[in-house]
Amino acid sequence: MEIQRHERLLEVLKEQFAQQEAAFFFTQWDTENEDEEVSQFRGTLTELKLTDNEFDEKDLLLILTAEDGEIVEILMEIPSEEVDLAVWEEGRLSIFGTEAELVLEK
Repeated sequence: MEIQRHERLLEVLKEQFAQQEAAFFFTQWDTENEDEEVSQFRGTLTELKLTDNEFDEKDLLLILTAEDGEIVEILMEIPSEEVDLAVWEEGRLSIFGTEAELVLEK
């Protein structure tokens, strides 16, 4: 199911992933030289917040506790327009940022 509203994206994150262990795959692109950086880990989502930023977009902040106990923060910019923000398929959420993509899997 495509998610096109910020409110719905937050609902899915809270209902399906908050306080639960999941796999996180975070891909970030550097627009200057088109390199990509990929991070992956397992952890428990403990906090999430969506705020406006100075570039007329939104910042999605996810805080999780990794399996080794380390606190990990993922900050990604997502479009302020409510179109094609994410895709939810049973057990898998893909979030599309302006220069990053985050996939969460149960």
